[in-house]
Amino acid sequence: MNLYKNLHKKANDFLGKYRSKDPASFAAAQQAIGGLLILDGFIGIDNPFGEKKRPGIFGAIGGVILGIIFIFMPTVFSHFTNFNKMTSTTTATVVSVGAPVIQTSTSTTNDQNTTNTSSSCSLTVKYTVSGKDYNQMSSDSSSNNCSKTVGSTLTINYDPNNPASWSNNVGTIKLALKVFFWVGIFAVIVSGFTFLIRLVSIVFGIKLLLSGRALASTLPNKSISAKIDSIKDEFKKFVFKA
Repeated sequence: MNLYKNLHKKANDFLGKYRSKDPASFAAAQQAIGGLLILDGFIGIDNPFGEKKRPGIFGAIGGVILGIIFIFMPTVFSHFTNFNKMTSTTTATVVSVGAPVIQTSTSTTNDQNTTNTSSSCSLTVKYTVSGKDYNQMSSDSSSNNCSKTVGSTLTINYDPNNPASWSNNVGTIKLALKVFFWVGIFAVIVSGFTFLIRLVSIVFGIKLLLSGRALASTLPNKSISAKIDSIKDEFKKFVFKA
């Protein structure tokens, strides 16, 4: 309700100067503002002063969907991997370090492409659980593993029901999954709020547009399209506080 009141007030403040003018100008102003609010609600209107485009309702829906994906990513990841079952710890000795796997990524900053490279390594370790010896390669790899040396020791997590399944990155992975979860929550809240604002914009815009057309239909037959275009530009400046 507050969103509707705020939007209603902004539009009425802008329309105030047209109410005292001729009916054709007021009808044109209603149609201009109504049309822009609908456009802004669906896809966002371009900021005439070089700033980023305002997201529309479809962008907000996309943000909600992306947020939901992030929220459920930890659950899905845990379901298809064994990390959440690696609840026991023990000390293992490094038997061998796998050859580094080079990973390349490209980022763009100020229209300049930067190529970043990183490497990750797998480990093979030996350890003992309940009197049984295991000589097992890790189920994941990381850059930290590349600094390990043969004969060094490390603490690993393993699945007590399947001791051959182990990892030394469980803590890092769980932290990353928590970050994904809370980023998802944030995205859903922000995008949901944006969705409500855009929905109010569309509904109010339709009301103004229909009201302006109804008024125009009672006037002598003359075109007000030029006035509508001019008022649209004026209202854009009003919206973006130029």
